[in-house]
Formats: sequence, structure tokens, C-alpha cells
Amino acid sequence: MEIYGVELEVWIGAGAAILALGVWGLKRYQTVMADGKITLDEIISGLEDGEKLVDKAVEATEEAHDKFVEAKKRKCSICGVSGHDKRNCPTLEDE
Repeated sequence: MEIYGVELEVWIGAGAAILALGVWGLKRYQTVMADGKITLDEIISGLEDGEKLVDKAVEATEEAHDKFVEAKKRKCSICGVSGHDKRNCPTLEDE
């Protein structure tokens, strides 16, 4: 199944990465606030961990975007390959 020309699995992966980032942020906040004090080491550690998760979420989102752009490219109505149209389809030239 496709949504906007992108496979459902890609959307699920991107959504899961973003959801995981949100859950991680909430848990990290609860951990830091457990003692009521925030130290500089906790902030730095949180930023470093968060950076890794953000990178994963960005990669998943970029993959979904790239597949969307690829799906939007014009395809031949005869053979389904992008890069040409039905007037100059190589499968017609072979016949």
C-alpha cells in the first residue's frame, strides 16, 4: 500500500523514529527531574544522546521524502519506467 506514492513501510519507519524520539525526550526529562536538580553533565549527556536520535529520525524522514520524489517522477504509461513517455518508449521500438 502506498501513501503519496511512498510505501507504507517507509511512513511507519519514519513515524516510529519520530515517536521514539518523543518518548526518549519524555523519559530523559523524567530522569533529569527525578532529584529536582539539573546538572551540566545531565544536560550535555542528554544533548549527545538526543543528537543521535535526531539523526536517525532525520534519516528516516529523508528516506520517505526521497521515495516520494522518486514516485512523483513521470513514468511511461506503456512500460512503467521513468525517463521517457509513451511516444518514445523503447519497448515500442523493439516491436
